[in-house]
Amino acid sequence: MDDISTLYPLKVGSVFIYRMDSSSSSQNGMSTSYYLAKDSVSKTFLDNQGRTSFLVLRYLTDTLATKPYQYNESYYITYDKDKIETIDGNNRRFVNLVNPISLNTTWSGNSYIDSVKITDNTTYAGWTYLYTSINQPFTVIDSTFPNTTTILQNADSSGIVFNPNFFYSKTYSTEVYAQGVGLIAKQILVFAYQAPTTTNPSYYEDGSFGVKLNLVSYKH
Repeated sequence: MDDISTLYPLKVGSVFIYRMDSSSSSQNGMSTSYYLAKDSVSKTFLDNQGRTSFLVLRYLTDTLATKPYQYNESYYITYDKDKIETIDGNNRRFVNLVNPISLNTTWSGNSYIDSVKITDNTTYAGWTYLYTSINQPFTVIDSTFPNTTTILQNADSSGIVFNPNFFYSKTYSTEVYAQGVGLIAKQILVFAYQAPTTTNPSYYEDGSFGVKLNLVSYKH
């Protein structure tokens, strides 16, 4: 059986380059910006529990890489015996992977997050992570990885089909890891749409957002 450490192998000097689509609410609906994101593993250290952790620095440039990469944020990856955690740039801790890797395995991936402190359009509360695909091929952009695992973190909406004449909300989050590579795809979409009224136009609530990552290249 695969172990989570083989799905997210990291070492100092590892570099992952992703195509990143970042969306947010605006006066004209949802606006999207497009980047290349370079995640570089800068150093390793032991956290306050004595666990091996990695500092990852993220840099952004345009999708054609015509400009130099600019520092954007940092985050941490921590290895535990039976779980791997991420502490993001907003100091939120997510449990991304757990053992055993099985279609019967579920876990509370956001249990460390204090939902009272969340200011965007989700509390991250009550999400149940589960493995939905194991040891299956997955294509990202123009590369197919033969052995991947998919985690569905949340899939909730106020209706089956979006209808612009009615209120609609959606929360969807998923990650895909490739054996011997690491994170190859990620998507999170959280929004609330308010339908038009006789006095107000339609709009997406403040805090609605989306992020999509697709791996372009990597090195270990």
